[in-house]
Amino acid sequence: MLMRKITAILLAMATLSCASPGGSGAGTQPAAVAIDKTAAGSTVELVPGQRLTVTLPGNPTTGFTWEMMPGAGSILASQGEVQFTATSPGASAKLGAGGSYRFNFVAVATGSAPLKFVYRRSFEKDVASAESFEVTVMVGKRDSD
Repeated sequence: MLMRKITAILLAMATLSCASPGGSGAGTQPAAVAIDKTAAGSTVELVPGQRLTVTLPGNPTTGFTWEMMPGAGSILASQGEVQFTATSPGASAKLGAGGSYRFNFVAVATGSAPLKFVYRRSFEKDVASAESFEVTVMVGKRDSD
């Protein structure tokens, strides 16, 4: 019985030391980068394996949504579905309630590319977008590479 407890404790300690952000070793991932609309026009620097989260304001009840334009697919991979979060609890059920869209990416290759989104209604392809958001993403090599 004592041996099981010791094994469980050692396993838990090993798991925590590997998952801790301050851990050392080749498996340590750089901190995720989060940007929002205020980053428009800027350059975002990443290294391979680093995560990027883009959060943009929006209102799906109006039919508008953020759409990613081609360009950054060679250096960024999308991670999961786009997530919408209402501004306040219960607001998603109210007509006209706004919130934010969150896009998650991971850097997969070195290089530089524009990351651009347009805010438009998907059924209005021949109409100019209501808004746009663009940053330049530069993925460089890690210092240890």
